[in-house]
Amino acid sequence: MHFLRCVLAEWSLVRPRLLRTRFGACLLLLGAALVWLGNRGADPLAVALHAGALGGVLGAAFAAGSSADRAAFAIALAHPTTPFAVACGRWLSAVIPAAGLTIACTALVGWQTGAAAAGLAAAAAVAGCALAAVLVAGTGAALVLFLCMALAGAVPPETIVGVAEPGAARLAVASVLELGPALWRYREVATGDPGAVLHAATWAALGVVLASGLVRRRAQSAPKSK
Repeated sequence: MHFLRCVLAEWSLVRPRLLRTRFGACLLLLGAALVWLGNRGADPLAVALHAGALGGVLGAAFAAGSSADRAAFAIALAHPTTPFAVACGRWLSAVIPAAGLTIACTALVGWQTGAAAAGLAAAAAVAGCALAAVLVAGTGAALVLFLCMALAGAVPPETIVGVAEPGAARLAVASVLELGPALWRYREVATGDPGAVLHAATWAALGVVLASGLVRRRAQSAPKSK
C-alpha cells in the first residue's frame, strides 16, 4: 500500500500540468489534428496508434523532461519513497493522458475496439521509452522521438531494407524499427497478436526500470553539483 501511495503521489502531478502548462493545449491540438485526418479518410487504426504514441511522448516530456523536473528527484527521494515508485508515477502521468487522447480520437473517428487497444499498447510502450529518453537528454530527446514516431514509426523495416543497396543508415533505421516500440508492430494488437502485446508490455516495463535507475543516479549526483 505504501508503494501505491508513493506512485499516486507522483501521478497526481498530471492534473496541474494539464491545466497550468502547455501540456493540455498540446494534447488538444494533437487530438484535433488526428481527428481531422481521421474524418478525411485516414485509417482509424492509424489514428489510434498515433494518438497513443505521440500522446505518450508528450506526456513523458511534460512529466520529466524539464531540468527542474529532473532536479526535483533528489527532493522527492528525501521523502519515504523509492526511485521505482517515482518512475512508475511519472510513467502513469504520461500514459493516462495519452490513453484518454487515444480513446477520444478513436470514438470521434469511428469506434473500433481493436484500434483502441492498439493505441493503448502504443501509449504504454512509447511512454516508457520516452520517459527514459527524456531523463537522459531532456525535451530534445522527446522532440526527436515525436518526429520519428510521426514520420517513420508506422513503416515496416522490410520496406526500408527492401530497396536495392539500402546502405548503413537505412539498415540502422530498420533495426531500430524492428527492436524498438514502433507503430507498425502494434497494429497487430488490434487482431489480438500476443507477440505484439508482449512487445509493448516489455518496452513499458523496460522503460520504467531504466527510468528508475536514472532517477536514482540523478538524485545521488544532485548534492555533488552544488
